[in-house]
Amino acid sequence: MRRRFCMTLDDKLMTKIDGLVDGSRFKNRSQTTEFLIRTGLDSLQPERTAVILCGGLGTRLRPLTYVTPKPMLPVGGQPLLEYQINYMRKYSFDRIVLATGYLQEQIVRYFSERDGIGENIIYSFEKEPLDTGGALKNAEHLLRGDFLTLNSDVIFDSLDLDRLLEFHRSHKGLATVVLVRVREPSRFGLVELTQDNLITDFIEKPRTIIPEATWVNAGVYVLSNGVLKHIRRGRKTSLEKDVFPKLARGKSVYGFKYNGYWSDVGTQSDYIKVCRDILTGTLKVSYPG
Repeated sequence: MRRRFCMTLDDKLMTKIDGLVDGSRFKNRSQTTEFLIRTGLDSLQPERTAVILCGGLGTRLRPLTYVTPKPMLPVGGQPLLEYQINYMRKYSFDRIVLATGYLQEQIVRYFSERDGIGENIIYSFEKEPLDTGGALKNAEHLLRGDFLTLNSDVIFDSLDLDRLLEFHRSHKGLATVVLVRVREPSRFGLVELTQDNLITDFIEKPRTIIPEATWVNAGVYVLSNGVLKHIRRGRKTSLEKDVFPKLARGKSVYGFKYNGYWSDVGTQSDYIKVCRDILTGTLKVSYPG
């Protein structure tokens, strides 16, 4: 889709633009100006890439996931994965990598048939489950610079991705983990962090709750490419259990606190709650079409 708008330029700038019109590469002023604007934007804002980890078996959601992959379960009249992708598009992500595995053909078929959403999607296919870290390593050839990573079973409605990316750049760590507070933190990975938001330890599924350590891993990250050096290719590796604790010991992981709506959609009760929150307006989603 293309849109028309008018622009007023000074004579010197217009003369330079006209000088680039050569009848072959640039046939007219409009084509030349569009090229220059696109080049300028690319230099000011690096390409934005997001990876959505879609390869899980969804065992805790069975029988719903026997014939439907977890990311394709409907929320608000659309698959959860489509909601996530549209959320990324609002923040002008150039490339969205779907790291797929279980029932991946359903995901590919669905988005290949969706007008206006599939052109920025790239696929990374797993032959066997590699867990979150292994899936990223499998997609390494598609990644460069810093990239957003999120699990396909989390949903949120007001996470500012521009602020998240800027936070990551300003702290110069290898990883930034989005943190949320939940009613039952024992289900998730607790983090210990300093006043400067440096994460010092990850406590996966703690049996006892530490009152002052109630921030949990939200399953959303910004990662620098250097994280991939800590993952062996072809090996099943967990970001949460294997990679992040190691990086935390090296003081390379920071926490970004988020206080808006967030929910895991990993169990049947979670899924029912999210659907109920949509109906009551607690979770506000944009409906497709």
